[in-house]
Amino acid sequence: MGRRRRTSFHFLLMVSVVVKKTTPAKVVIAGGGVMGCSTAYCLAKNHGISSVVVDRVGVAAAASGRAGGFLARSWNDGAPTQELTHRSFELHAELGEELKAFAESGSTDYRRLTCEAVSVASGGRPSNAKLKNVDWVDLGALGSQHMGNESGIAQVHPRKFCDALMRGATELAGSKTRVARATGLRTEGNKVTGLVVDDGEVIEADAVVVALGPWSHVVGRPPTETQCDTKGWGVDAMPPVVGTKYHAVLLQSPRVLSQAVFFQGMGDPEVYPRPDGEVYVTGFPERAAIVEDLPGETKVLDEVCDRLISTIDQVSTELRGARVNGKQACHLPAAPDGVPLIGAIPGLDGAFAATGHGCWGILLSPATGEAMADLIATGTATKVDLSAFDPARYEGPRSFF
Repeated sequence: MGRRRRTSFHFLLMVSVVVKKTTPAKVVIAGGGVMGCSTAYCLAKNHGISSVVVDRVGVAAAASGRAGGFLARSWNDGAPTQELTHRSFELHAELGEELKAFAESGSTDYRRLTCEAVSVASGGRPSNAKLKNVDWVDLGALGSQHMGNESGIAQVHPRKFCDALMRGATELAGSKTRVARATGLRTEGNKVTGLVVDDGEVIEADAVVVALGPWSHVVGRPPTETQCDTKGWGVDAMPPVVGTKYHAVLLQSPRVLSQAVFFQGMGDPEVYPRPDGEVYVTGFPERAAIVEDLPGETKVLDEVCDRLISTIDQVSTELRGARVNGKQACHLPAAPDGVPLIGAIPGLDGAFAATGHGCWGILLSPATGEAMADLIATGTATKVDLSAFDPARYEGPRSFF
């Protein structure tokens, strides 16, 4: 990306700096979603460092509490996130057991699944024969393709996952949550010294992590602009972040299903069944845009949710007329190039970003949190190469700001 290759002298100098890095005594994380919670947990578990997680609503108030929690090990192969995905999938399996000690219900609902892609046509007519490997789709099915078995497909309940991570961070290292609106960084020269919150108070910090999901765009805005009732933070080096709005409905199945389905046709909805019999149905995304809804106040459109329900009624006798447990919507964050932002924000010592993971936020959160915790505590991430996610890579115009 235009960077010169380091000489051996520069490399030795870099190693020396890493070794001598002072572990931050005060870490503040702006954003109580899955990236913030995962970073807090890994700081506590792996380094014994407590943190303060600041969110204007609370833990998992937006997409991290409304996502599907679908996990796939190999679906990002060949993409910049391949290594991050593999590491995260492994960590999810470990955390499935580890977090039982911190989950309020004794579980984050982690389990392995199978997955099928099913082509469907509208009309809801019964298929002439049951499709091979397809569990609960029996209306309008034209064909199917196997997408994965239990070795590479899993799921977790996002809200339970976030709650357990934060509870673990609290019990392991005394980390805290603070309900407040983050409004800026306090700096001395090029060094971050604290996070400013909406009452003007400064929470002292040696390191601040920006994990604001689709609201991270406010960080790079100039202070003269206001968006989502918050003035820009004026951090020019922070890349812009947009959000893609998805709706979802929660249906109650008469039995526990164990097969996720990605439909092809009828709007291409996605269905993730949960171990308590609840079925998460999502689809019909809007165009990516700067998010104007406030966190926790994303408007839910009944017509979109009703369309999702109607689609399921037309493809499954078993789920037709199922009780609706809830309707919801959220925004999935993304950087302009679609690649997550993970690492130090250039030009500000002690400022970090962990956002822009798109539809794979829950999946990629464990390895992101692990890498961020290592980066903050030791100056380097050893499990995953973060070079592809460096916030400094983006130098394009902020025209959609």
